[in-house]
Amino acid sequence: MKLKQIKYFILISLMLSSVIASALDGDTIRIKPPVQKKVYPTPPLILKTNPLAILWGPIPFTAEYRLVAEVTTGRKQSSQIGISFLTTSPLWKTFEAAANIPTKYHFIARGWRIQVSHKFFLIGSKKYAPFGFYISPNVSYTNAHISIGLQRYYRQNYLDFRHFNANILVGMQIGKNSRFTMDIFGGMGYKKNTVLFHANSFVILPYDMEEFGKFYNSNLKLVFGINFGYAIY
Repeated sequence: MKLKQIKYFILISLMLSSVIASALDGDTIRIKPPVQKKVYPTPPLILKTNPLAILWGPIPFTAEYRLVAEVTTGRKQSSQIGISFLTTSPLWKTFEAAANIPTKYHFIARGWRIQVSHKFFLIGSKKYAPFGFYISPNVSYTNAHISIGLQRYYRQNYLDFRHFNANILVGMQIGKNSRFTMDIFGGMGYKKNTVLFHANSFVILPYDMEEFGKFYNSNLKLVFGINFGYAIY
């Protein structure tokens, strides 16, 4: 084979190789890398209470046994509901025992409380509810029957305390890296306190609340509280 023919052969071979390579490249299926979905942390169920409320509840001389449950409803929102049982404060019982107050003058309280809140968390894109700063509308209702003395208690003679509150709270919940949490909050709002007198003859009459003071009778409600909790994942 002559040198000129060899050159033509090499040139034609290179051209064919280029065409074949282009064809193969055009038919090749390119697999796109899988899109990684953003992984959100598992929202916990937080059960909370405040042992200090057992010493002094929302109504003077009462004890509050409180249980609050909070669940996450969005990346920056959560809802919580609290249920409480009210009875006589152990501090007041200690005072009655120390002062030798007769049982016919003992302070006897029985009641309940329910409260509902929805939290809006003021957090960045890298944080998630239910931890961090928040603003929360809060509504609560308390009902307690208070008698002075066992005789009046058994005869169904008592004062019927009814407290309604609607508040705006600002708070912070910490404990993101631990199962133990702490929720500190404060705020203000509207309150409506009502007291009725219940007699054993089933007569219910409005009670004169002036003796409870101006602040008790005003519609201004000031709130400050703390709850300790345990997160269940």
